[in-house]
Amino acid sequence: MFTENLKFHRINGGLSQEKLAELADVSLRTIQRLENGDTEPRGDTVIRLAQALDISPADLLQYKKKEDRSYLKALNMSAFSFLLFPLMGVILPFILWITKRDQIQGVDHLGKQIINFQITWNLVLFTGLLCYQLWYRLSISTINEISISISQNYMMVFYGIIGVIYLYNILISLYNMIRVWQNQSTWFNPAFRLMK
Repeated sequence: MFTENLKFHRINGGLSQEKLAELADVSLRTIQRLENGDTEPRGDTVIRLAQALDISPADLLQYKKKEDRSYLKALNMSAFSFLLFPLMGVILPFILWITKRDQIQGVDHLGKQIINFQITWNLVLFTGLLCYQLWYRLSISTINEISISISQNYMMVFYGIIGVIYLYNILISLYNMIRVWQNQSTWFNPAFRLMK
């Protein structure tokens, strides 16, 4: 039902009724009536609410989605597949998202957040690796004799960069796993919004 979808997406987005009314440019009373089922939504109102909630109008109007917290937990935990191989952090959540996004409430929003974050993380990781390689090659070409200590210093920098990037992904994924388990809104940042 629309009222349940509206309330679910509002709470999942961490918004109060007042904040949603402000973002959607509708009155607070309209939000209250819609969530209580006292009135039917109009086309323009649905579009404004969907934009404010950062979802499609179809997601807001979807009546047949069931609630399955365990699938949301599995979707969130799939982000840890980046530990096996960095691109798996995008591929596995994408597969889980694409198969159930129209069937289970919250999967579309959470899946997009995870995928956007993991794509951004992969871009940062591979850009960092590329920059390190360029820096290493330029630095080595200026040194006539490479010593073991210089080589070890470069490796320490390399492992430090990779460690920080991986640690950030682990911490963000753990934080959001706890948030999903507690039925609270998630926070995946920074993330390029490639999937809206």
